[in-house]
Amino acid sequence: MSSTSSAATAPRWADLPANVCDLVREHLDPITLLRFPAVCRHWFEACEESPLLPLGAPALLTSGLDPDSYEIEYDVEAGTFGLHDVSAGGGGRKSFLGKAEGLKGRTWVGGNHGWLTTINKGCDVELLNPLTGAWVRLPSFATISRVKVVGDLRVCTPSAYIFNNTHKILKVALCRTPAHAGYLAVVIFSNGLLAFTAAGGGGEGECRWTAVKNPATDASYMDAIVLDGKLFAVNEIGHVYSWDLDGGAMTEPAVFRDQRLISVANMTMTVKDMYNYGRMYSWDSRVWSRMVFDDRRSFHDLVMSLHELDASSGRWRRVTDFGGDRALFLWASYPFFITVRRYWCGTNLEADCVYLADTPYGYDVAIFDLNGHIKRQMDYSLVVEPLQMPMFFLP
Repeated sequence: MSSTSSAATAPRWADLPANVCDLVREHLDPITLLRFPAVCRHWFEACEESPLLPLGAPALLTSGLDPDSYEIEYDVEAGTFGLHDVSAGGGGRKSFLGKAEGLKGRTWVGGNHGWLTTINKGCDVELLNPLTGAWVRLPSFATISRVKVVGDLRVCTPSAYIFNNTHKILKVALCRTPAHAGYLAVVIFSNGLLAFTAAGGGGEGECRWTAVKNPATDASYMDAIVLDGKLFAVNEIGHVYSWDLDGGAMTEPAVFRDQRLISVANMTMTVKDMYNYGRMYSWDSRVWSRMVFDDRRSFHDLVMSLHELDASSGRWRRVTDFGGDRALFLWASYPFFITVRRYWCGTNLEADCVYLADTPYGYDVAIFDLNGHIKRQMDYSLVVEPLQMPMFFLP
């Protein structure tokens, strides 16, 4: 039989019945599963009828299972991970295990809309899009003035006058991804070291990190965003600092001290802890083996309230709703809003709520309403002592 006649009689993959598409998808890894609807319109429509890890829905990225099935997770070398559908309602499959070549030997320290910021123990930082396999290498931390890379996720600022001059990486806030005319990233180290790097479309940039000028008082930064050409950072006791990036961030920052804030969010929105300022619980075994953020935040997640900052006046306004149709997702990934589409099949997202990943009470996700009360707490992790921190991912 000729190849022409074989091609003519071969079944068209695009014509697979929807129930067969569902059977195929049940056996796919999460990356292939996310790519599946892009193959053709028919497969897209089959996925719409029976969503499994739908594109555009928030997911939680966690450590995967160890290839040798140990309880203690060694998946960093293997590049394995777990991806969990936060929007899935009752009865549906929520968790998917996978492996990515670009994650081998690396841990994630941030992310934004389908891109991850990853780092190895030698402090080499890259941006990775797990769906496409695209990656971008960021400049070395050695390009920061007076900084030396010592490895093991640490840098130092050699000085005969400073005793505590070692800085461990906490996170990288990916403020703009390579998909949007070049990247913009802010790295947050312990002991008050904060720096940014940027490149235009096509990777054009200065290929270096620039440290911001610290305020006169001691600062230990916990989170950062960039908005309208200004870098905003919050420290562990809730002071918010602002630098003008156009000026190289080498001037004294503006300081906003009106609220005790714990995390800076999108559109300069902030979440504040209202009660029980203190350190995390020592019995939470999930952080014992952490590569980054092993100390996490210094608060108890009992009650939160949300405030919006008018950066021009320095005034704060209490936020009481998101318009009735949005939810805010916070922590190690860059903060983002999701429109709660109530027509999603089986959706379990809640509008006018804040979703917080990696809570100090030992849960992977906690949901707060805008009155500050905890509505739900959820666990997704598959191992006892994960090396990776749980983080929201928006494919």
